[in-house]
Amino acid sequence: MPRRLNISSVKGRMPVRYRLHPLSRLPFLAISIAVAAWCLWVLFNRISSETPSFFRILPLVVLFIALDTAVRHLTNLNSVILAPECLWLRFILRPSIAIPYERIQGMEFRKSITYYVYLKYTDARGRDRLFKTNASFPKMLEIMYNIADLCPQIQMNDELAKLVQVMQRIKDSERSESV
Repeated sequence: MPRRLNISSVKGRMPVRYRLHPLSRLPFLAISIAVAAWCLWVLFNRISSETPSFFRILPLVVLFIALDTAVRHLTNLNSVILAPECLWLRFILRPSIAIPYERIQGMEFRKSITYYVYLKYTDARGRDRLFKTNASFPKMLEIMYNIADLCPQIQMNDELAKLVQVMQRIKDSERSESV
């Protein structure tokens, strides 16, 4: 017997929150901050005028990579809330984005080195915006299915439209089997 598709519709039980577990970010954030602190310590306590230039530049490169990692963990998508009036995208250090469902224009699922979900929408000032996030966010298939379900006007690329149709057929067949 094939595995059941564990995707549920949020209609009738909103608001629904999908979020990245804090313990999944905390170790990487702690490691990147510890590496940055160690690099600063090396720069101020171990580097002297006789140190070769390679060993002067190396802590700076490692410091840049560690700080970049920390900033990425603090500014990436933290939670998605499907509320009755709008879709909320929340972050740790960035301001939250509220997108009314009627302003969502399109959604795409693309692969450039990794898989990404692109969400096209119009902001409150009437400007077209594009939001991009990794498809590795928890329950991303369920989020995409529910966005497509709540926004009948949404335009999707062919791959995503086929994926949503397959998920809809599976959900319909599961409902008919349970009746």
